[in-house]
Amino acid sequence: MRSILFLAVLALTACTTTKSVAPREYLDEQTAATITVVAEPWIFTRKNSPPQLDFFNLYAIDVNRMGDHRKYFAVVHYWPGDDLLDNESRAPTLVLGVGTQELKLPPVEQSARELGIAQPLDKSAPSSSRTWLYPVDQQVLQTVSQSRDISAALITTKVDARYAVWRDGSTELSEFAAAFQ
Repeated sequence: MRSILFLAVLALTACTTTKSVAPREYLDEQTAATITVVAEPWIFTRKNSPPQLDFFNLYAIDVNRMGDHRKYFAVVHYWPGDDLLDNESRAPTLVLGVGTQELKLPPVEQSARELGIAQPLDKSAPSSSRTWLYPVDQQVLQTVSQSRDISAALITTKVDARYAVWRDGSTELSEFAAAFQ
């Protein structure tokens, strides 16, 4: 009897400790847009730099404004250096190395608020952080989510900053992409 009770408690504990990879969804009350975000971001750290000083989180998001769905990669860079801020009004280009393919993603021209995002995607990011948005389609989401060999670069007129994966977000991105097929 004790062994059955022990197994039941163990099974319940296992169920409660399973980490969800399903995208989270919330209503941005300031813009009335429904925002869907990957459960956890990919984290990239700059090559040849101490990892705690130069890194960014890469989120996949969907902004739904009355049935008009727009998808973006959002780069949340906690402490961008001066080399990435060569022009305050222009975000760096995001380049993702996916296997042998390179995806060059130009930033959007509009502000996050104009796109329907008024609340911060990463509430733990410091006030000095920058968020840059890059439009993507379903094919880009699928290509990136299925890759196991990925790198990133943020490119400005001053620098070609190369980044390596510190935390793989492919499982969460696959779930996100599947939700919009």
